[in-house]
Amino acid sequence: MPDFDTISDGDYPISRPLYFYVKNAHIGVVPGIDGYVAEFTSESAWGPDGYLVDKGLIPLPDAARKETGMAANDLSKLVM
Repeated sequence: MPDFDTISDGDYPISRPLYFYVKNAHIGVVPGIDGYVAEFTSESAWGPDGYLVDKGLIPLPDAARKETGMAANDLSKLVM
């Protein structure tokens, strides 16, 4: 059954991560992109007690959230 635990540990088979991408060509051109990334990855938004949890977001574990947040706020390029 879908619940917080089965979704967060991946046991619920149709749960999936949420990704959003920022186009490098837009950085420094489209106003507010860096602020958007900073807000979305703030603890008050995506942390365990963040307002996105109230909207149904299952937060990443602490270590993964920290690593992902640092990469996002550094506007690191995605390596594929």
